[in-house]
Amino acid sequence: AKLGRTFRGGNTGFAECLQTNDAIDKAIDAEDNKTRNLLIKTLMNIGCQSEENKETGRIRFIYQGEYFSIDAEDESPFITVWDTYWARVSLENLDINKLKDAINETNISMRPTIFYSIEKEESEVCLHCKYTMPFIIGIPDINNYLQANLNNFFIAHECLKVEFKNLGEKDVQQNIKGRTIIKGFNIK
Repeated sequence: AKLGRTFRGGNTGFAECLQTNDAIDKAIDAEDNKTRNLLIKTLMNIGCQSEENKETGRIRFIYQGEYFSIDAEDESPFITVWDTYWARVSLENLDINKLKDAINETNISMRPTIFYSIEKEESEVCLHCKYTMPFIIGIPDINNYLQANLNNFFIAHECLKVEFKNLGEKDVQQNIKGRTIIKGFNIK
């Protein structure tokens, strides 16, 4: 609906001004609602300071002491959240088949997918999580939505530990930084 009124003599300047202001407001809203800008604004709203990794273009931030990265493209209504290197497992006493089984069992019930990489130089298996999710302006209470999905990563970490423990292992250690270092991927 166009707002405005016609002045005597057919002057429509006021109506044109309102239309111009409306167009500018819509353009600003459209820019704010693009995936990357919406994500940066939402991260700020939940208390996370973000920065862009210039090499990868990923948005990087800390949430509850954990480093996360997010792929967010304005052309896509989806973002991919990465939680990399959240645990390191020594290959020394590791039963890799039990680890694979625990990861598979965890991935069945969790939104974030757990996967691993092998660091041959350090003789470690490194654990990572990722999750692709919708992220658009129309999501109700988007701040809580993002926080709930980030919290799912911590739940996935714990679920994996429980699954591995259920497979008969014990003994977890914490390093000085508070990141989980798992020797033989055992849980107490």
